[in-house]
Amino acid sequence: MLLARLLMTKRILLATDGSESSRRALREAAAFARNGDMIRVIHTVEDPVTPVTSAFAKLIDLEQVRRDMQREGEEHLARAVLYLREEGLDPQAHLFDLRTTGETVPEAITREANEWGADIIIVGTHGRGGVRRAMLGSVAEQILRSAEVPVMLVAGEARPHSPLRAGGHYERILVALDDSETSRRAFEYALSLARAHAASLRVVHVLDMPGPFPEGFDSAPLLGAVRAVGEQALKWATRRLHEAGVPGDVELREVQPVGEGVADQIICAGKETDADVIVLGTHGRRGFRRFTLGSVAEDTARHAGRPVLLLPAHAPVE
Repeated sequence: MLLARLLMTKRILLATDGSESSRRALREAAAFARNGDMIRVIHTVEDPVTPVTSAFAKLIDLEQVRRDMQREGEEHLARAVLYLREEGLDPQAHLFDLRTTGETVPEAITREANEWGADIIIVGTHGRGGVRRAMLGSVAEQILRSAEVPVMLVAGEARPHSPLRAGGHYERILVALDDSETSRRAFEYALSLARAHAASLRVVHVLDMPGPFPEGFDSAPLLGAVRAVGEQALKWATRRLHEAGVPGDVELREVQPVGEGVADQIICAGKETDADVIVLGTHGRRGFRRFTLGSVAEDTARHAGRPVLLLPAHAPVE
């Protein structure tokens, strides 16, 4: 059912603010889209009146600031629309004045995604929201926490490659898999995405071994159990790859004991694979410890140097 949904016309919501990460997100949206997909590009204009600017109201023409911000937003949208049309797409463009809606940037983006029925939200992870800088830990993370659909995060420092290497399709997709339900849902999404784009899929399971242990403690049974869980997850993934007819492979990786985490291994696998996109669930387990958006997923998105597509635990996949 997920494949059928991905093969149908998709609704792609792209949030832009004119920053470098936003421009990269624009290119990734073009790579993600296929002929017939609908793209809606939105730009939010925040109210320049803040407690700080209010103190200087007599020195600053706030109405002129508002007009300048709106003009810049319209210019960002016009450039985005022109680029997407040159790539053979037919985008829509909308400018939202948050002064009139009373919303924050994340609230406006997620509301638009819900009302329009978006299938995915694509956003840069480091950008500008009006006059305030939007970091991964604020705007993008808030979008992901409240979004009801997958969210693709594109970092401003991502590699400067052209995503349209195969007529607009991805060629190599990487998905991180553990034994959680959310992770399996992310795998199924990545599997269907690979089929829709005729791409290969690499599946990695990262072992985050517990420890250190007290002297004299026999850790072999525990470590063996952790490894067995990973091997079982990859065995299941191998079977699903075969059933779906998707080319790919699986790999069991292990976190090094000093100074490394699960995200480091995922990022390393992405580089080795030269993945076009990394797919993750936002809530899963590493070893026996639960990881949240603030750890593995966020660290991967921040440092991967390539787009990271995150599937929230509550996002529908059927």
